[in-house]
Amino acid sequence: MGSKSTIVFTIFMFIAIVQAEVFDVTKFGAEIDGEISKPLCDAWVKACSATTPSTVLVPKGRFCLNVVEFKGPCKNPVEVKIDGTLIGPEDPITIPKGVQWITFSYLNNMTLSGNGTLDGVGGAMAWSTNDPTATVKKGSPLQYNLSFNFITNSLITGITTKDSKNFHVNLMTCTNVTFDNFHIEAPAESPNTDGIHIGWSKHITIKNSVIETGDDCVSIGDGCEDLHIEGVKCGPGHGISVGSLGRNPTEKPVIGVYVKNCSFVETANGVRIKTWPDSVPMEVKDIYFEDLSMEKVENPIIIEQDYCPHVQCNKQKPSLVRVHNVFIKNVKGTSTSQSPIKLRCSTANNGCENVHISDIDLKYVGNRGDAFQECVNVKPIYEDTIFPPACKTASQ
Repeated sequence: MGSKSTIVFTIFMFIAIVQAEVFDVTKFGAEIDGEISKPLCDAWVKACSATTPSTVLVPKGRFCLNVVEFKGPCKNPVEVKIDGTLIGPEDPITIPKGVQWITFSYLNNMTLSGNGTLDGVGGAMAWSTNDPTATVKKGSPLQYNLSFNFITNSLITGITTKDSKNFHVNLMTCTNVTFDNFHIEAPAESPNTDGIHIGWSKHITIKNSVIETGDDCVSIGDGCEDLHIEGVKCGPGHGISVGSLGRNPTEKPVIGVYVKNCSFVETANGVRIKTWPDSVPMEVKDIYFEDLSMEKVENPIIIEQDYCPHVQCNKQKPSLVRVHNVFIKNVKGTSTSQSPIKLRCSTANNGCENVHISDIDLKYVGNRGDAFQECVNVKPIYEDTIFPPACKTASQ
């Protein structure tokens, strides 16, 4: 963009901000400690139909929220600014089956901002469905804190999502969406509380954010392209994962994932690619893991094409997901596993192809012996300093 275009764009944005109309939920009947589903919906309807850019404001204070959907398309850009704390219902059954707690759908040029907290009120009732004292039976639907569907050219910034019953964020069929200065909080023991799950989306950026949860900090499903994760602190959690992939016949490739300048503290994994054995054919390619810090991480670098939790698959048949063009560079820190680098690739597709590993220093902090790399059906291309020592040959 040239300087003249930049000036014109800046002036336009300044005018848009100045002219933006604010729809404060307290003007629509919202009260501190009260239930605000209807006031929030009413404010949204006004903002979405406004003839100029507008803002829906939830001011400081504590508000109870049963469920809300911010649905477009809207006539102009809309910002939802949450400075207060929204408290979800404790019992998941309160929300109808198939409905998420807070949903944004069919929107362009949307902003979710503020210093507020979205408290999904996870806990024993939602997380421990096998607890005999829980009222929620096993298999009951558990909601995401935030669901984004068909969102384009949008920004999520400043918000904290806390104790979701299920995934904190589910992003599906979205394009050009940025998470900046985003915070996720849940205890390490909270099950299935992925921080941000992305599927069928492209040009997504997650940066300058802190994700503390009980499952993957970021999980990347099929159909994703050009994802950038930078400056993210992960822990507790299960790391940043591509997959799991290959289980369903309609899955599409994952192409172009860039994880850079991220730190992992006492996580189960650092960066991971996981595919199911006995899978459908598909591919994962152009994956870049660079400039990463690991502190007491169990598996700092792991490719597992034999991913089979809870014995839900046939491990006698190989994964047909083709993994190729993987670049792992400048990864340093400590591991609680004797094999900080695990590359367990499939017997199909010539194993993992074109895997480059350079400038690695991962020290084992246990007492079981020397650290080593685990290589199965892969011949990595090594460069620069490598510790633990490189695999001499591929294990067949």
